[in-house]
Formats: sequence, C-alpha cells, structure tokens
Amino acid sequence: MWCCLSQKRGVPDFFKEKFREYYRGASLELPQDLPFREVALQPFDADYYVRHLSFDSLAQLRDYISANVPRHLYYSSAKYLYPGNNEMSEKGWIGSDLVFDIDSNDIPDCGKYVIDFRFCPRCGYIAKNDEKECPYCGLELKKFEHVDKACIERAYDYLLKLIDIIENDFGFLTYKASFSGNRGFHLIVELPQPFDRMDSEARREIVSYIMLNDFDKKHIINMYMDDARRQKGLGYILPRVIDGGLRRRIALSLSKRVSDQDIKSFLMGYSEKIDYHKLAQLSELISKHIEEILNELSIPIDSKVTIDISHLVRIPNSINGKTGWKAFLIKNISEFELDPYNVSISGNEMLQLRILVDLPQIRIIDREFKAKKGDVIVTEYPYASYLVFKNVAELMSIRR
Repeated sequence: MWCCLSQKRGVPDFFKEKFREYYRGASLELPQDLPFREVALQPFDADYYVRHLSFDSLAQLRDYISANVPRHLYYSSAKYLYPGNNEMSEKGWIGSDLVFDIDSNDIPDCGKYVIDFRFCPRCGYIAKNDEKECPYCGLELKKFEHVDKACIERAYDYLLKLIDIIENDFGFLTYKASFSGNRGFHLIVELPQPFDRMDSEARREIVSYIMLNDFDKKHIINMYMDDARRQKGLGYILPRVIDGGLRRRIALSLSKRVSDQDIKSFLMGYSEKIDYHKLAQLSELISKHIEEILNELSIPIDSKVTIDISHLVRIPNSINGKTGWKAFLIKNISEFELDPYNVSISGNEMLQLRILVDLPQIRIIDREFKAKKGDVIVTEYPYASYLVFKNVAELMSIRR
C-alpha cells in the first residue's frame, strides 16, 4: 500500500521518525566514562549545533535524543571534570582519546571516483563555475558530492595500515573503528594514562610519523640512495621488520616486492644471516623502490582531527545525517563490508522518489543509478535516503 506525502521539498517527517525509532533501541557505542564526556548534536530540522550536554547513562541520552531527534550525534574525545560547562576553559580537561579520520576525498588518485557539482533543486540548473545562487530562479544552489565504493574500499585499506601502526609501533591496543556513514572511517584510540594527557604538539608528532611529510620522505630517501654517503661509510643499516618503527614499515612493504626467499626471510627477521651478494641485491632493491614505498606508507589522515584534544567524535552506530546511513562500528576489523544491511536503519519499505536534477551514472553501495530531472524511481531505504539527504531527490510516497 502506497502512502502519499503532502509537504514542502526537503527531508520529510518520514526520515525524522525513522531516526527517532532507530535511536529508541540503537546500540550506541559509547565510552565507559560517558559522564565525563561532552555530548553534542545537530537537531534534525536545524543548521545549528547543540553543545555542552552531559549524561550519566545511555538511558538518559536515549531519552533525550528520542525527544530531540539529532541529524548528527557526537561525544567529545576529551574527558572533563565538568563536561556540561558552557565555557571550554572551565570544563576541567583531564585527558583525551587519540582520534583519526580517514576521508576518501583525501586519498591520492581518488579524484576520478568523485562526482562533485552544485545545482538548483527547483529548476535543475547545474552550475558551471562557483555560483552560489541559481541564475534563473535565485534559489541557493545545493552541493552534490558522491564518492564511489571503490574509493571507500581504498580508505579501508589505509585504515588497516593505520591500525597496524597503532598496535605495533605505539603499542595501543584499545580502540574502536567505525565507518563514518558517508565516505570514510574513524578510529578512536582510548589512551591509557599518562598518554591521554598528550598535548596537541605531541599529537602533531604522531601525525607526522603516520603521514610522512615531504621533508621526512626526502631525508629517508637520502639515507638509502646517496651513493656518496655510502662510499664514505655513512650508509644506513637496511630495514628489517624486527627493527620496529619506520624501518619495520619499510621492510614489510619491501618484502612484498621480493621473490627470493632468503632475502624475504632476512627482511622479516626469520634469519640473522644473509649472503653478501643477496645483501647487495637488497640494497639495490630498496634504492629502486624507496620513493614508491614511502608514498605507499603515507596514510592520508585529517591532521586537524588528531591534533585537536577537544574534537567531537561521531558516535559509532549513530546516524550520519548526510546520507541517512548508520555509522556502524566495525566489530571485526578484517571483515568490513559496505552493504545495504550494514548501513540501513529501516525495514522493508519501498520509497518512491522524484529526481531533482540530471544525475550521472553513480554506484550507491552495490547498485547503479542514472536518471533525468523529473524521473520517478522506486527503491529501498539505503539508496533512497542517500539520494534524499544528498539533496538530489525528494520523497513522494512510501509502500509499507
């Protein structure tokens, strides 16, 4: 049975009620010290944020967000003595998690997977430059941005590399990884004392180690490729996995390029000795591939997020209001799958949509879409919510 909607364009009450229904029973992944965290949200029907909220329990938080449905929901990476205080300087900071954000848009060579344009939701005009208003009807232009699943999967590969560093180079084993609900991933590392007291400058050093800026890359390249230094006996020991740190990361990457088992065994630390001629081969191999390896090791995290000791973190298993998708916790880090079941917060309804702009062919999760302005399509919640929250479609009716 189809239920028709009579209302203005925008996100209709159907989605707000879906959010409310979801939050009444959602398994939100919250820190154990929730009473020491600031909670913040963007109301469903507003552009502003409500901050400096504090709750003693999940039950209290659930009651609040059921009555005040959020489009986005966060908690602070920082722990405070008085998280509800409106003045940041008077909250009483006592430490912070270490937070990372990997966004598909920041991944090298992912530009070909991104579709980005501004358009008028009333007449379908697509901007050809930096216009902010429609030249035909004066309406404010909306932005449409789509990242293909292939690029999200590349971001996931970087997440695995990041976790490898967090575990093996820093020794931090308590963390939560989640899909952002849009185009990337979040990693929340719950630091033990005294590491949770690291200031922004200390966290900046961690960022530098993980991202490998151009200065660091140049220095490392000189270490392994400067023939003059090697001739003077100033060369550096070739990297091995058992060395730890950056040498470990270089050795792991290098081992994937080696077919000789003796060389691979030496790189991995399984053997202590290696023939001189094979050692020379290894030296030449690293000289040949070091630039490629360093680019591969550089992880494109959002540095501002990690440096910020008061960053607001999207709550794992909350809903991302840019897509209507669940920002789901990845319980088994080796088994991430972007599929309709994982992101959907709804049941079996079929949603009828009207497309508001000429839409090029895009892949949403596992399904291809291409449509003209005015086309009417019928699809399930995860695809419909994506198109509606991305502003390129409006909901007309629902079949339950």
